Amino acid sequence: MGRIVKKQEMVKTGIDALDLVGRPGEVVVYVFYDIEDDKVRSRTARICKDFGLERTQFSGFIGYLSRNKREELGIKLRDNLEGANGKVLIQPVCEKDFRQYKEFIEQGDEGEGT
Repeated sequence: MGRIVKKQEMVKTGIDALDLVGRPGEVVVYVFYDIEDDKVRSRTARICKDFGLERTQFSGFIGYLSRNKREELGIKLRDNLEGANGKVLIQPVCEKDFRQYKEFIEQGDEGEGT
């Protein structure tokens, strides 16, 4: 069952939108992937979760990682993808740019008044 989103929660901006707290030496990292094989795609999601990333889309994650952790994540994701049709993007984003982040969530009228 999905979470009911109140109207005042529909527009979130910046770091508060994902409840992430920055740590020294770490930057925000997006991971997006497009992988055909279900097993490889599931393993990719599990690897992202193991690194503490939060799912933002079905095939997208975000979180804070150090340079070493980003390299380790890249190696694991590359090895996981080997032999499968697909693509993985790991994109670090500086804190200044991430503060421009906006998220828009639209939920139908379901659940209003409850």
